[in-house]
Amino acid sequence: MLKLFTIGDSISQGFMSGAAARTDLCYSTLLANLFGIADYKYPDWPEGGLPVNIEELFRLLEKDYGTDIDTLEWTLAFAATIPRFLNKVEAFYERDAYAADKPYPNKAIQYFHNVAVRGFNVSDAWLIDGAYCQRKIQESGTKDGFYAAPNESLVRTALKVLNPSLKKEHNTKSQLDWLDYHVQNGGVENVIIWLGANNALGTIVDLSINYSPGKGKTDTLSRDEILKYGWNLWHPTDFAADYKVLLDKIDAALAGTSTKVFLATVPLVTIAPLAKGVGETFEVKIPDDDGKDDIVTYFKYYTYFPFNEAYAFKTGINLSFTQALHVDNCIRAYNKTIKSLLTERNNQQPGRYHLVDMADMLDKLAFKRNNGAPCYDFPPYFSFKYPTPNTKYYHADTQGNLKQGGIFSLDGVHPTAIAHGLIAWEFLKVMKQANVPGADPDGLDWKAIFASDRLYQEPIKIMHEVYDNTHLAEWVLRFAKGFHREETKREREE
Repeated sequence: MLKLFTIGDSISQGFMSGAAARTDLCYSTLLANLFGIADYKYPDWPEGGLPVNIEELFRLLEKDYGTDIDTLEWTLAFAATIPRFLNKVEAFYERDAYAADKPYPNKAIQYFHNVAVRGFNVSDAWLIDGAYCQRKIQESGTKDGFYAAPNESLVRTALKVLNPSLKKEHNTKSQLDWLDYHVQNGGVENVIIWLGANNALGTIVDLSINYSPGKGKTDTLSRDEILKYGWNLWHPTDFAADYKVLLDKIDAALAGTSTKVFLATVPLVTIAPLAKGVGETFEVKIPDDDGKDDIVTYFKYYTYFPFNEAYAFKTGINLSFTQALHVDNCIRAYNKTIKSLLTERNNQQPGRYHLVDMADMLDKLAFKRNNGAPCYDFPPYFSFKYPTPNTKYYHADTQGNLKQGGIFSLDGVHPTAIAHGLIAWEFLKVMKQANVPGADPDGLDWKAIFASDRLYQEPIKIMHEVYDNTHLAEWVLRFAKGFHREETKREREE
């Protein structure tokens, strides 16, 4: 029987610094290691991963040009070094070993136990399969460009995850179909489901809101129809419709089993440092689950790091305080839906579903939202670690000293290896309460987790260039967006 199966999006895939790259450092891999699962299968992502690994690129620039890059060197970097790096990644994933028409290099692998895919929203768990991915890649074709990343990087990623062998009999399997497959072929003890962030994350990527209609019928749409509308924020009614279908399909797959399902809540996306709060602050009363009011700090504008209030006002590239609050309130409604549906399903089959409140974790970790005094209780290992990781955007000086950050990777959205350790710790606490054998929160090897986090152990010495060089910051933002919004826009236009 399979001990652990994971369904999720970029976080559960180990997406870091702009690329699907480090599934080996992902929280579910940490869980599998702790449980002693020797054959827990997950994909590797060579050449930095898809679409572009910003950390790999920054380290290349630092190696070639040193810690202070002058104007002439930047001209050379943009004309030669950066395009050469991008071309290598593009060739690898479009034409070479990881191209869409080539099976996964390890031909013995026909499936993975972690089928998380970056960019997936709730309904993608049943809407996207290998056949869909192949069709979208074929329709798009290959388009070389001077600053081109692999085209259709989201579905290229999904294809490698959902049908690594490219066998015809697996080409119609979605994430949920693979769950059903493993239940029917030996059974599954524990399932992680963490979806929903991408039903709102686009608001921070775009710094704008394109709201779904709120009719509770989005669950009836195809993925092509959803892309055509280009929503980046699901109305809570639409989210509820999608999440109900998700749990219906999970219940159908697990009928007659004692499988435990661990549902994670959706973190508030405005905490991610990709969106920097600037200007006047406002304290807002937000009711918690106990009916009490939490006081939450919001900013006048949310714009891209490292820009300031003047940039946000002058360019109009921002979310206003009221927009940011609205996005967060939608996510709060999502999480009420998840908790309500969990209670409802457990009344039908007690002990099936267990809540892992990742939204609460990130709320407590948030640096600015808690006025510089996060109230999260770190594991004891963190007590004398200096510097203590925080949720501010990553920064280091030219001597290689970490100045801030450590929770979010360089794309300002996805967790670092250390943060994945914290996520695993939160899952283990709930799994222990659910009597999962081997679920010991104190069993995590924090020394190894910290050692695996290169951003923490070997801080990038050219980070000041991102803060000092507006053109570089804007270029980084383009890749931090992961191209998925560009792909959505292109499909809308077509």
